[in-house]
Order: sequence, then structure tokens, then C-alpha cells
Amino acid sequence: MFGSKQKKKTEWVQTAMQRYEKPLLQYSYSIVRDLERARDVVQDTFMRLYKQEQEAIEGHLSQWLFTVCRNCSLKVLRSQERYVHVENSEFESRSSDDPSPAFEMERKERIARLMELVQELTPNQREVVRLRFQNFHSYQEISDITKLSVGNVGFILNAAMRSLREKMERDDREEKIIYLTKTA
Repeated sequence: MFGSKQKKKTEWVQTAMQRYEKPLLQYSYSIVRDLERARDVVQDTFMRLYKQEQEAIEGHLSQWLFTVCRNCSLKVLRSQERYVHVENSEFESRSSDDPSPAFEMERKERIARLMELVQELTPNQREVVRLRFQNFHSYQEISDITKLSVGNVGFILNAAMRSLREKMERDDREEKIIYLTKTA
């Protein structure tokens, strides 16, 4: 009986690892900026999961994992006495449906610029944007992870998106002006 329960728990944790290890690693890395420390944080997160009762976490596993990962990452930062955010390069890599090299180059430049602009956001905005668009969490899940109210999550995300949109539109206008002056 005990062995069967242990085996089910092991399978449950392994399934969670297969699903969440990479997103948690990306999330932790974006906070601690060190791949080895991020791996340690993710390992610690799954060790804590193994020690939990499955029934207590059922239905909100993703929020639980990201909350624990965030807390462990912040603990690592506190021990280093620094707090720095970085976007993971995998966050920006996507395959293109259009085989045109010019289109692909322009797309990569726009993504690179967007990642630069994301870095200019406030720490709260960066974190909420990352949780929403990199890890696909709902407002409620982001609220649970960050301990911000759902309304505050929506406000922060809206402000971040408005800021990014305005800066990208400004860049597009400036690029057209530069292009027109070069051809004239």
C-alpha cells in the first residue's frame, strides 16, 4: 500500500516536471540571471512539490509551482543582494511561416526591439508581461503567484501594453522618416 502511494506520487511529480520544468527554468532564469542558480531553484521547487500532499495542490498546480519558484528565486537574489531581470532568448524565438529572408530579418529586428522595450518597463510590468505572454497564465494565476490583486494585475498589464505599443509606433514613425530622408 505504501509503495503504491509512493509510486503514484513519483509519477505525479515526474509528469509535473515534464510539463513545467522548462517554463519554470525560463521564469527563474529571468529573475536570477544565472542558469545554474535557476536550475537549483527549479530542482528545489520540485523537491518541495514532492513533499506536498497531491490533494492540497490539485487544481492549482501551475500557480503553486510558479509561486514557489518565484519565492525561491527571490530568496536566491536576497542572498546575492541584487535584483535584476532579464528576458530569456527563447522567449523571442519563433519559427516564421514566411520563408522570405527579408521578412524574417525584419521580424527578428522587431522582436529584438520589443525585448529591449520590455526591459525598459518597471519590474512589476516586466514580471506580469512575462507571466502572461511567456508562461500563458491567467490574471487570477498571476495574482496568486505575485500576491497582487487581479485588478492590479490587469492595470499593470494594460499600462505595460500601452507603453510598448506607443514606443513601437513611435519607432515605426521614426523609421519611416529616416527612410524618406535617405531616399530623397
